[in-house]
Amino acid sequence: ASRRPPCVSRGAPLNSPRALVSAADNVVIMFGGLFGPSFSGAKCKTALRLCVGRIKLLKNKKGLALKTMRREIAELVGGGKADSARVRVEGVMREEATLAAMEVLDLFCELLIVRIPLIESSKDLPPDLKEAIATIIYAAKRTTELPELGGARAQFTAKYGKEYAMCCTDNATAGACGANHVVMAKLSVRPPDPLDKLAKMQEIADEFGVKFDADAAFKSMTPQKTPAPPSHQEQQHHAGGVDGGRGGGGGRGE
Repeated sequence: ASRRPPCVSRGAPLNSPRALVSAADNVVIMFGGLFGPSFSGAKCKTALRLCVGRIKLLKNKKGLALKTMRREIAELVGGGKADSARVRVEGVMREEATLAAMEVLDLFCELLIVRIPLIESSKDLPPDLKEAIATIIYAAKRTTELPELGGARAQFTAKYGKEYAMCCTDNATAGACGANHVVMAKLSVRPPDPLDKLAKMQEIADEFGVKFDADAAFKSMTPQKTPAPPSHQEQQHHAGGVDGGRGGGGGRGE
């Protein structure tokens, strides 16, 4: 029987494109150390520790900045400038999403720091570290505020191979490799949904005691549908009804 690669769920067929890519990843994981840069546990641990320190600094900095941003949005809402507030609330949502992703990354960095000896002594990817390693590799390409993740990613690439790292980076295969879905969603570049923006504005308005009607704002955002012009058949039917009415009236007059 064929051996199922660790990046492929049990429900996926072994001859699927994802399974074939993952099978190649397994080969690279097994022999990558022979043909590429060697893994350094000390360098990996240093990068992860530096990342933990930077996350702590950024959490404090972003937390203070968010308080100011939320207060400014409340002032705009209270001043009747809901349109301006709706534009600026996107920045609040982006920063909050980044902070949520950093919370998860912080935990994974701490975990990997402790498990470096296990990573060094194991030829294969430890199953209980699959999510943490895949998430670190995924996030390293998507957040410029944590450059230390790039160092950790380089070390895991040296350990498990370039193909595996590419799999963890690609949105199409990162989930199958174990990347954390919360981090993937929070680091997404897609713009927020308009309803989510209004909900965030309502949340901020309630926090600062400012009056804001999200339902009314949504109605003002929704374009009013103009009635469709009557079809040719409807026009003929209407004309026939008018003519018939005239004819009936003439009969009664006689």
